[in-house]
Amino acid sequence: MKCMLTITIWGCINLVIDGMSDPYILFALHFDTVALIYPMIFVALYSTLPFELVQIIGTTPFLFMIFFSTTFSPGAGITGIKIVRYLFPRFYLWCELPGVQDNMEGCPEARIENMIYLFLSAQLFHTCFFALVFAKHCKKRADESKIIEQRKLVMCSDFFGTLQKELFGAGFKRYSQLTIHLNSDDLKDIASDDNKPENLIYTCCF
Repeated sequence: MKCMLTITIWGCINLVIDGMSDPYILFALHFDTVALIYPMIFVALYSTLPFELVQIIGTTPFLFMIFFSTTFSPGAGITGIKIVRYLFPRFYLWCELPGVQDNMEGCPEARIENMIYLFLSAQLFHTCFFALVFAKHCKKRADESKIIEQRKLVMCSDFFGTLQKELFGAGFKRYSQLTIHLNSDDLKDIASDDNKPENLIYTCCF
């Protein structure tokens, strides 16, 4: 769908402007649009943030592009800060536009080099965002494993065995054997099964 939209935009541009039929421009136009639209989609789909924060974070690449890409005033920018323009695909897109590229400062000399930098810069936000999502996922898994190990230690303790015996009497022998060989899957089954009376042990101790 996104590719069809980009091709449609490119076709409409070529209907009114000459010299824009180069496939390189289509490539640049596509990834420039990707860099501006996909952040909003990814933040909405892969985070639990409220709608207002999704809008703020999702539009950040667009706002930064306006402020720092120097494409709205080619050749302009504050010394030291304008180097940030190389992080935005819009800069490399304008380096491809006939009549504009001559006014752009610092464009790559080779065209294929310009396309490579454009592609890489278009993935910048996506890479950073999914790196954060992956790090959060790993941290969550590590915390869950730590909690499960702590629960296993408690379930194998003398206090837990005494509590089993007082609550279940005859069932103590079976559960005392279970705790010795208990793994994380067993713990999850006990915690998720609300119909078993034995689940009271799990909730009482934690």
